[in-house]
Amino acid sequence: MFLLAGVIACKQSVNYKTERDEVMKFHDIVMEDQEKLTANQLKLDTLLKSLPALKKQFRTMDTLKEKVNMLETQAKLNKAEGLMNQWMQQFEPDISGKSNDEAVRYFRAERVKIGVIDSIYRVEIKTSTNYLARFYQ
Repeated sequence: MFLLAGVIACKQSVNYKTERDEVMKFHDIVMEDQEKLTANQLKLDTLLKSLPALKKQFRTMDTLKEKVNMLETQAKLNKAEGLMNQWMQQFEPDISGKSNDEAVRYFRAERVKIGVIDSIYRVEIKTSTNYLARFYQ
């Protein structure tokens, strides 16, 4: 009997506001990484526009190959940014018409989604930063 009461009490103690706050905190962390992602996008754009100058600086560089690498890296960054933009457009912090339990489930699911996006951001930022280090010393 006490065990059942404890389980019910624990279930009732979960508040959707706590879950929503966790999602928003995670969102803010990902948005901090947005600056790094944008900076790398801009650096790649600059490199793509200056391939002839790069060829002079790095004489043995295969500019066609590097252009493909730059475009692929840029596309991955753009895809990550698109995922975040899509998530933000679809995220609904207003829980009108939902019970507490429904809202808790919704925010937990959104936390998983933003966690996946964060993982993608981290991988693409790290990969692009490592690639760009060849050109920006």
